[in-house]
Amino acid sequence: MICLDSSRGPAGSPGTAPTRALTGRSEDLLSAVEALQGGSHVAVFVLGDSGMGKSRLIEAVVAELGGEVTPVPIHGSASLTKVPYGVLGPFIVGLPVQEATSQLAVLRTLWAHLEEQKRATQKPLLLVVDDAHDLDEATAGILAELAAAGWAKLLVGAAARPGLPEPLLQLWFEGIAERHDLRPLTLPQTTEMLEGELGSQVLPNVAEILWEASGGNPMLLNGLLDDAKNDGTLLRRNGVWLFTRHLNSHGERLTDVVRRQLLLRSPEERQALNLVALAEPVARDLIESVAGEEAVGSLIDSELIRVTDRATGELRLWHTVYGDTLRNLISPARSLQLRQSLLRKMDSEPTSAEGLLRHVSWSIECGAEVEDRQLLRAAVLASRLYEDELARKAAALVKDPELQMAARAVIARTRYNASDYLAARDILDADFGKGDSIPGLLAGSLLWAAVMSALGHAPTEIMKRAQVLQRAAERLAEARPDDAEAIIRATKERLATMEAMVLALAGEYAAAATADAPAAAETGAATRPANTLEKAFLLCLEADRLLAGGKGLSALAVMSRAIEAAGADHDELYFLTDFLVVRSAAAAIHSGDWQGAETLLTSFVAASGPSLISFGGGVHAAHGIILLYQGKAAQALNTLSAALEALRLTDPQQLFALTAAMAFAAAAEVGAQAKAELLLADFEAAPAALPRYMRSLAAMAVVYGKARLGNYPGAIAELKRLGHPDPDMDTPGLELDALAFCLELGDTDSAPRLLELRDGLEGPRPAAICAYAAAISTDNPADHLEAAKTSEAAELWTFAALAYDAAAHAYRAAGDTLRERMANSQRKRCLDRADDLPGEDAAKSDDSLGILTRRERDIVALAVRGLTDRQIAAELQVSVRTVEGHLYRSYAKLNVKGREELPGIGGR
Repeated sequence: MICLDSSRGPAGSPGTAPTRALTGRSEDLLSAVEALQGGSHVAVFVLGDSGMGKSRLIEAVVAELGGEVTPVPIHGSASLTKVPYGVLGPFIVGLPVQEATSQLAVLRTLWAHLEEQKRATQKPLLLVVDDAHDLDEATAGILAELAAAGWAKLLVGAAARPGLPEPLLQLWFEGIAERHDLRPLTLPQTTEMLEGELGSQVLPNVAEILWEASGGNPMLLNGLLDDAKNDGTLLRRNGVWLFTRHLNSHGERLTDVVRRQLLLRSPEERQALNLVALAEPVARDLIESVAGEEAVGSLIDSELIRVTDRATGELRLWHTVYGDTLRNLISPARSLQLRQSLLRKMDSEPTSAEGLLRHVSWSIECGAEVEDRQLLRAAVLASRLYEDELARKAAALVKDPELQMAARAVIARTRYNASDYLAARDILDADFGKGDSIPGLLAGSLLWAAVMSALGHAPTEIMKRAQVLQRAAERLAEARPDDAEAIIRATKERLATMEAMVLALAGEYAAAATADAPAAAETGAATRPANTLEKAFLLCLEADRLLAGGKGLSALAVMSRAIEAAGADHDELYFLTDFLVVRSAAAAIHSGDWQGAETLLTSFVAASGPSLISFGGGVHAAHGIILLYQGKAAQALNTLSAALEALRLTDPQQLFALTAAMAFAAAAEVGAQAKAELLLADFEAAPAALPRYMRSLAAMAVVYGKARLGNYPGAIAELKRLGHPDPDMDTPGLELDALAFCLELGDTDSAPRLLELRDGLEGPRPAAICAYAAAISTDNPADHLEAAKTSEAAELWTFAALAYDAAAHAYRAAGDTLRERMANSQRKRCLDRADDLPGEDAAKSDDSLGILTRRERDIVALAVRGLTDRQIAAELQVSVRTVEGHLYRSYAKLNVKGREELPGIGGR
């Protein structure tokens, strides 16, 4: 077996091109090496589209074979495709001209040259053929004969289309060649590649955004990665790689890639490609009328453009990241010329939203005039797609005074996207209540309320200031008596929606009319709520009330209705989906519905696209809280720390304080005191602009963390007070959270109160915690074992370990040493499953394994538990060969000799 040791030379050195290609292709690499080392295959073929990493995989195979072979490079050439034996010129230079077309003479001369090299090295020959799709048939036949006769082995790379020449393909048909078709990288492969390249923790949305932008194409992925690092879009902060702004797709590295593609194209093809880049989506017949059918057909065959709608013949670039790069390479004068050539043949302007956006963007780039309403529509659309620079450009060009107020609201929205709330407030304040029509009067008012909430203003204060809108409506109604009724009605409706929104943002369900709000929300009564947004916010308040009351599953059901009520088109409140997902996830997490929470978060990520940079921190925070509740404190600390770095840049849901508190609790749990102190400082410096439930939860996590560090003697009493903050309100959900922390701190006196609350709580998490409380009350070992199983089913590994520990103590008191050992063994298994042991050693262990990739850490953890390579392969659903390769690399990185030394590193 060839060892994939990252220290073995250039091909395995961190950051080199071959290493990048290997990531995600390790199975192909190992299989190719084994095929060339064995006796049953004479050739290995590597096929794939442009940029899939064929050449780099071939380089990696040659590097892994190292001194075992004599590599002889042969390069196909498009200019020599029709010249017999053209690419063999350097090997047959001494052949007389009259024999240059004789296959026998060429074969004899070539073989003599190769034998000379073989004698010099005393190692078998390996003919390394790149761009084999450009080989002439005669050369392909010679190479196939050499391989079939066993004189040399072949390592061949070729484009998937047109593919291998027939003589080489015949070797595969005969079963003596191995073929590898390289596909686009998957998201996990992309994540693995980034971890291997960056050598540090990578925020998940970095991999998601790069994977989406590159389409899994390694060449484009590498270009985007290099450009993002070079221009500061991708930065490392506190050990975490994250995006500081939206991805730039016209950096130097990617521009070079695109420029090389253009050099291979005819003038007509370049014109067609530029037109599609400037106008996409655009009708095929329109581009063909300018550049010709042949040029368009060639670009489609080469997978540079694609038909996305067969009915209309709509064309787009195959890789969207090419768009900005191509447009950046076109001068304004040339862009204007292309625009005029296309407009002359267009019957009408684009009707789709995306087509309008590209049309307006193109016009702005080349200095063409655009009608004000088109500019405003494009600005609104661009801001909703987080193309903030374009949104500001388009909005700034609006000249019509009646539309300028709405345009300034769009600019404020782009500031909100970047969490620059003060700038957004200043823009909106200047226009608040000054419109002379209903649309002008209400423009930006919901966003204004959201901005004020983000700045920490209380709902009562916001609504008091919002009365400016009511007075402005009354003045406008006096000036326009014919429209007075509509003006007053629309303003009252807007103020009601604003009030419901700011109450929901603050989680102040007690301040709302909760007794009749749900009924009104359900019936859609004419008086209240007056619109779907108000209905959605009222349902959010009802969900908050249920959550504080311990009805997590009911709260989740109400949030599902809120999401349905809100619909898909939120116009001014384009961030509403993110808000609703956060509240839904909170309900799912509280009740212990991990699968429901993961489904919510996964669907949000899949639909988010560019908003992941603005809102992705909240997604990662939710994942971290799930891990902490499950007892996986070390993993939770990593995830929450990464989420914090994202939230430092943009925090539209005001989750920073909660995330810092939970991260502090996780750090205290694993004994990482220095890290905990930094996280506590983060929490204390953060504004407390959180919904009520999350604010209470954050305070509990901080108290718990302080107690874990041993410097909070009054922690239990403080936790119980936080669980019941208002004597006039029952908050069993908050009490559950507080008492769960108490139990984890060893306070068994909390058990009776949990049993009093049990019947009113919902979900597997409360049920498991209460089962443990019930077992404490009886101190019966059988009850402890049952509670442990309930906790395991709920994936609460800390509570399962506590229950097994209590069972072991009970068995010891009864003198049953056999069952005591069994319970202790189960306790250890649960702690191992949680991948967390309290104390500083666990934190140090986590640091030592940080140099491994995520997949390597998973495999090492299973190896430490004693699983064989085959069992690990079955557990992770990969091949045994992949497991072996990852283990070899892990040994090298950790500087250990083998599996037997891993427990000392892993701390398990």
